[in-house]
Amino acid sequence: MTTAELILHNGKITTLDPKQPEVSAVAIAGGRFVAVGDDDNILKLKSPNTKVIDLGKRRLIPGLNDSHLHLIRGGLNYNMELRWDGVPSLADALRMLKEQARRTPHSAVGACRRRLDRVPVC
Repeated sequence: MTTAELILHNGKITTLDPKQPEVSAVAIAGGRFVAVGDDDNILKLKSPNTKVIDLGKRRLIPGLNDSHLHLIRGGLNYNMELRWDGVPSLADALRMLKEQARRTPHSAVGACRRRLDRVPVC
């Protein structure tokens, strides 16, 4: 029997498997799903070192990591795009957005009206 490093249970977990589209629990070990199913069966995979998270009936969906770049668009628009990584607060993000709206050429704004006294409104 496999023991899990992490168990998520008491949830509404979307599997994307047509034969079993939703389960209430999953077990993970080595960064991979090792079991999916109901709480009773999955909790049997718990060891003293297993981290167990009660999802409280909340929805859990698979993630999507789509890391790619359209080189032409990326190159043409790099200086007009705002980078959000490392922004420490919402106030900083809104300040950055306002500054970016000032720098962005009007032709690139398209149908969006720029209002420099607040966040751009489309």
